Amino acid sequence: MSIARRLGRRARPYHALVAGALLTALGQGMYSAAGIIYFTRVLGLSVGQVGLALSVAGAMGFLAAVPLGRLIDEIGARRTAVALQLAKAVLVASLAVIESFWLFLVAAALLGAATRGGQVAWQALVADVVGADQRVRVQALTRSAFNAGVSVGVLAAAPVIALTDRGPFVAMLLGVAVCYLLVSQVTARLPVPHQQVRKDVAVPPAKPGTDFVLLGFVTGFLGLHISILEIAIPLWVVQRTGTHDSVVALLLFVNTVLVVTTQVPLSRWSKSVPGATASLAVSGVVVAGSCAVFALTRGLDGGTAIALLITATVLLTLGEVVQSAASWGLGFELAPIGGRGGHLGAFSLGAALQDVVGPGLVTFVVIQHAPMGWWLLAGALVTSGLVAIPLARRAHRQLIARTVAAAQSGAATEQAPLKGGTTS
Repeated sequence: MSIARRLGRRARPYHALVAGALLTALGQGMYSAAGIIYFTRVLGLSVGQVGLALSVAGAMGFLAAVPLGRLIDEIGARRTAVALQLAKAVLVASLAVIESFWLFLVAAALLGAATRGGQVAWQALVADVVGADQRVRVQALTRSAFNAGVSVGVLAAAPVIALTDRGPFVAMLLGVAVCYLLVSQVTARLPVPHQQVRKDVAVPPAKPGTDFVLLGFVTGFLGLHISILEIAIPLWVVQRTGTHDSVVALLLFVNTVLVVTTQVPLSRWSKSVPGATASLAVSGVVVAGSCAVFALTRGLDGGTAIALLITATVLLTLGEVVQSAASWGLGFELAPIGGRGGHLGAFSLGAALQDVVGPGLVTFVVIQHAPMGWWLLAGALVTSGLVAIPLARRAHRQLIARTVAAAQSGAATEQAPLKGGTTS
């Protein structure tokens, strides 16, 4: 019996979800750490070519989110998640043999679409596998496992990065593909007791409402903490402060530890629409506070600068954790059962757009217009958090109205045969 089969049979469903997240993160950590170096050093691609491919991958993720979300409604989250994990395994393995830039571009674009679709399918799968009162908590557990797995994957790739031979890089890429393959097998054996297939719904699921989609974009903008952490902080420390470059690694370490240790406890307030909405607004304020502290570090060095940078990173991470939980809560609670995939796909458009434009946005605003850029970003984050409140309320009211209408329509359908006086 395979390892994946044993994991799927012996573990509780949420244990298998956590294991799947850990394996996915292990593969992604190795790929993220060594991928670009492999593409440039071993394949001989230019930095511009790799950058173009990554941009196309982000754009493909944005374009694929809604269609793949609808596919979830048609065939189920589990089948979609399995198919996308298998696609990722094949695409990553293909990168080990590809030598043409154009083939690399195609593979990277498809990988971007599969990755974004996989994230949507994963959230829908959590909703299928876990009861409503535990979904945010389980999602938080999987994210903690994911962050831990990424760290392990990065460390595992460290020895490979120092080499110049193609063999170790190819072995690493195949290892990433094996991780995704194992995830697909664990996922395929998950029970889905809370799944409701589209054909079982009395009326076809409505398309996502305007308020719901706009809320997704606002939530995605509040997810700028990703670009701040990965892009703005390293550039800011190196170019705008007098501290040593190694401080960047310290700040990333602080972020990782805090996410792993606080994601679950700080997610408890996002189980309902009001709680998740309030958490989303709070996250905007907290991340804005981190921006203000970062602005104060311009030109500073020594212990004072390091203390302020750590403080700003702690605030950023707390905002990140709360914003992530709030986005899950709103996605789970505002997406109707029958059309969950399509709604989650539409809701994820904001996060997908952030992946595409976020790095350039924070670089232009924060680095090119320092320190005023930090203050502008802080104001935009606070405003976005406030805007999310009425959007979430209207989306919630619309969901309730649609649910009542669907229930009434279903009751009318069941009673229709009796109107003619027919008896059995």
